[in-house]
Amino acid sequence: MTNALTDIEQINAELMAGGARNPFGREVQAGDGVSGEIIAVVRRHRHNGQGQPLFWVNRKPQPAQSGDPVIDSQLILETDARDDDQDDGLRAITMDRDVQRAIRIGLRRARSNGVAIGGRIEGLLFVGPAEGGVGRVYDLGSYTAPA
Repeated sequence: MTNALTDIEQINAELMAGGARNPFGREVQAGDGVSGEIIAVVRRHRHNGQGQPLFWVNRKPQPAQSGDPVIDSQLILETDARDDDQDDGLRAITMDRDVQRAIRIGLRRARSNGVAIGGRIEGLLFVGPAEGGVGRVYDLGSYTAPA
């Protein structure tokens, strides 16, 4: 089994992610959450505010052309949420280590080997900042694998 996306899968994932909103942005409050069906996955090279690609240098993202590229992974969920007239309900869950921890625990409870297109994330909640102020705490209500 391979993790590589075909070219068409990558193009479709990027198309689906184009308008997806981040449910856990800077204004997130404890108790905010998201539920929905996974419709795409996106992996892309992270860029800084000036559009320069970032690379890992001394364990920090830097706009230097050395080191490994900083790659972000996202799950794109189709939700029932509609914040305004332009909202299509798509939400992009960035798979940082804190979100991964919550999803990993939910996958174990569901006895699943991983997420899949068509799977359902139910009740991924922001609990609050982590103790010591480094990172965030999330909780996943449940994961249901596709039929």
